[in-house]
Amino acid sequence: MTTTDKIRRDNRNLRAGLDADALARAAAALCVRLLDLPVYRDAQRLAAYVAVNGEIDPWPLIEKALDAGKQVYLPNLDRETLRFSPYFRAQKMRVNRYRLPEPDVGDEQMLEPRELDLVIAPLVAFDAARNRVGMGGGFYDRSFAFRREPGCDRPVLVGVAHEIQRVDALVPEPWDVRLDMVVTDQAVYR
Repeated sequence: MTTTDKIRRDNRNLRAGLDADALARAAAALCVRLLDLPVYRDAQRLAAYVAVNGEIDPWPLIEKALDAGKQVYLPNLDRETLRFSPYFRAQKMRVNRYRLPEPDVGDEQMLEPRELDLVIAPLVAFDAARNRVGMGGGFYDRSFAFRREPGCDRPVLVGVAHEIQRVDALVPEPWDVRLDMVVTDQAVYR
């Protein structure tokens, strides 16, 4: 087992051990921190995700974004890279091949990653230098590889997690895309 695999396993177990009250408190605290960020206030096209398996839940932020008239998108995993499907209240959902819910929309309604202003990305582990370990599928790194190009700063990539998911240091791989910031239930890392 590699060090990254061990970190992934250990941190998935940590967040899976959180009870419903702890998850709800973390989601509320995360929402407050995200609402306070200028990158959130400036964004019109916001991508987030549906939390599963103890992930910190961005749903309170999604609700606030919809109330504010922002366009909300959720990831679509039908290819090797992500596209983003529009989400609105009462949106019909489908379950993808990973058993994750996503909006049931046609290809013509989906956005490519470059078309977003702000991406709220899940993660399994992170460090204070804004390196991220995800679930291991590579979707975010492949989808946002263009962000490694000089001068490319859009969309803004914000990883979100429980503070307990922070590790001392991660060794990034050449293909990893560093986050612009990480926001937890307790802190903001820039």
